[in-house]
Amino acid sequence: FVRSAAFHRISQSTRRHVSLVRSSQRRNISSKHGNEVPHPSNTELRQLFLHAMCPMIGFGIMDNFIMIQAGDAIDRTFGATLGIATLTAAAFGQVFSDVSGVLFGGVVERGVTKMGITPPNITAAQRRLAVCKNVIIGGSVVGVTVGCLLGASCLLFMDLSAADRLKKARELESILETVMVHGDEVIGCERSAVFWADEKKGEMWSRYASGSDGKSLGSIFHVPIDSSIVGLCKREGSILNIPDVSKHKEFNADKAKEAGFVCREVLCAPVRDRGTGEVVAVVEFLNKKGGGGFKADDERLAKMLAHHVAIFLERINDDDD
Repeated sequence: FVRSAAFHRISQSTRRHVSLVRSSQRRNISSKHGNEVPHPSNTELRQLFLHAMCPMIGFGIMDNFIMIQAGDAIDRTFGATLGIATLTAAAFGQVFSDVSGVLFGGVVERGVTKMGITPPNITAAQRRLAVCKNVIIGGSVVGVTVGCLLGASCLLFMDLSAADRLKKARELESILETVMVHGDEVIGCERSAVFWADEKKGEMWSRYASGSDGKSLGSIFHVPIDSSIVGLCKREGSILNIPDVSKHKEFNADKAKEAGFVCREVLCAPVRDRGTGEVVAVVEFLNKKGGGGFKADDERLAKMLAHHVAIFLERINDDDD
């Protein structure tokens, strides 16, 4: 019995020792294969960075380019017609951009793969390492930044003020209708227009009537301030009555041909800002009906119309403020 009890105690001690040894071995194996993940080499990290960066360059180009083009198109059409703000148009443009990213995201990724840019041969455990996560984030940030800048480069080749001019033309629709549609009745001319001064671009712009009856408005038409008759009126700030424009040094035959109208006589009156006195626009009347040129009475009527335009302009500016 004593011998049996002693053997039992030895057997229990042995089992506990074996259990401890095995537990230690399991911990060593777990430590070796679970926690001590091999660190990726510098070559693998560079490859991982490149693989994260390149698709994001494509996404950045596509995102910004589509947003700018779609936003500009919306701004020029619905924005000018309905008075939508530029930021609102940009937000709608972003919708098109995001939808395109969803539809064509796979195309960008396949294109990167076809270029031979593949991920490094590392394990899932290595990808979970902090260094790998940071490399992926860094590559994505660099890629999308470069892509967005490249996508935004289209701004260098766009007329950024065209939408603003269209909106301004819509805001001044009542003025244009008053002068252009009824100008022939008041002055007795074949065509009339209001030219607005754009000092930054050094030009005068207007929306000419598409026909000689002046009942419909065409596209934006612009001439340089320093080499045009309306520009001369703006510079001098006084009435111009030219009976034969073909003999005038400021007459631009190419611009007249572009407007699709044969101009013989011109009467111009400056429109002054009622606050500063600066000439901000010019009212122009072309070709006196019945011939004989514009008379002194026509000049007085032109001054009166220019004064009314200045009043309308002041009211619009007050509404904007």
